Amino acid sequence: MGNQAYKNKRKHLQIWSHRSPFKRVISDLRLGTRSFTNLSVYSFGLSGLWTAVGSVILPFKILDILEIGTIEILGQPLDKNGALGVMSLIGLPMGAMIQLIFGSISDRSNRPGKRLSYLLFGGLGLGISTVLLGFATTFVSLFLMYMAIQIFGNAGQGPANALIVDHVPTRRRGEASGVLNLWRLMGAGIVTVIVLQFMANYESGSAPQWLWYSITFMVVILIVSTLWTTLSIRPSAKLKNTSLNENLTLENTSLDNDKPEQRVKLSKSYIIFLIALAFCIAALSSLQIYALFFLQDVVGLANPADGADLLVIVVIATAVFTVIPAGKLADKFGRGTLFFIAGLSGVAGSTLLLFVNSIVPVLGIGAILGFSAGLFLTLTWTVANDLVSRIAAGKELGYTSIATLAGSAAARFAGIGIDQTQ
Repeated sequence: MGNQAYKNKRKHLQIWSHRSPFKRVISDLRLGTRSFTNLSVYSFGLSGLWTAVGSVILPFKILDILEIGTIEILGQPLDKNGALGVMSLIGLPMGAMIQLIFGSISDRSNRPGKRLSYLLFGGLGLGISTVLLGFATTFVSLFLMYMAIQIFGNAGQGPANALIVDHVPTRRRGEASGVLNLWRLMGAGIVTVIVLQFMANYESGSAPQWLWYSITFMVVILIVSTLWTTLSIRPSAKLKNTSLNENLTLENTSLDNDKPEQRVKLSKSYIIFLIALAFCIAALSSLQIYALFFLQDVVGLANPADGADLLVIVVIATAVFTVIPAGKLADKFGRGTLFFIAGLSGVAGSTLLLFVNSIVPVLGIGAILGFSAGLFLTLTWTVANDLVSRIAAGKELGYTSIATLAGSAAARFAGIGIDQTQ
């Protein structure tokens, strides 16, 4: 009888695995928290908007402002790199603190679905703030809207950070982190590429509509992906495929019987991890932040948006094909060796950028950096989920935003130095 039941469950899984992609999506929607896609798809819109605004929209808006007049901070005139770096540098601490605060607040509730209201609130506020960003015509108004984006985006991100810890057993967190980063990368890649295509046609005077096409597209994607996660894993969601549900329940509902302990201080291992994370983020952020200006000033492209489009495709595509295998290998063999490979490939790619003068070698190096980024993203999130306590996951994972802040701040502050070398 037991063997027959096992065969029946296996048969249902085989039937499910041969369904069309559309039917698989519908099946995932019905599976609630048992689906890694449902737990992660919010990041498609959030990452897409965040990347496109930071690496495409903000540089174009700053150039528009510089055409009208000068930008000064404390009497110091700033060029495009410095203005972008300083604005981001000032806005990031607010975002990091908001993520930590809202993650901590979401830990205090024991009700099912305790993270979802924050995710929905943050997503809606982020969409509105992005629309208002399009109306900014001065550096002050642009900065204020960017601050609003930081606040709302991180108010949703902080609680959402803990979804894997809440719902996924330790033995599968590498795979879950891989799926999360797959959606993040696809969002960042697809949304940014489309926005780059739109903004390649943008002129503030003669063709301003392309900015609004970009903003509308980003906001729609953000709202749809946020609603997907919020509705699909809400506590009232019902699973209709009972046979598949029974099988996945056996796999996922037991979180390895780990009993969370009250923890006043962060563990030493987690603190060391956060320091290492900050250094890695500094390196990765530099490529994202200054890609457009690098292609314009160093490679010499007349329209850097076209070159950035190709570079994003290469980097994201390589990373997308890396994150899922990285997660599965991390679950099976551990994290250490993969971290070494990620670091080595990142150093090699960054060093090679010193010798490029055309777009073709830049794209080849982009593949190396994409491979490194894919490994890094999955491994760091897997380790972070391993090291935090379940009872305070939102708060403790919020400290990754502080590490990200430190790394991103270092990368953005370098913009002032870049301007001085020109």
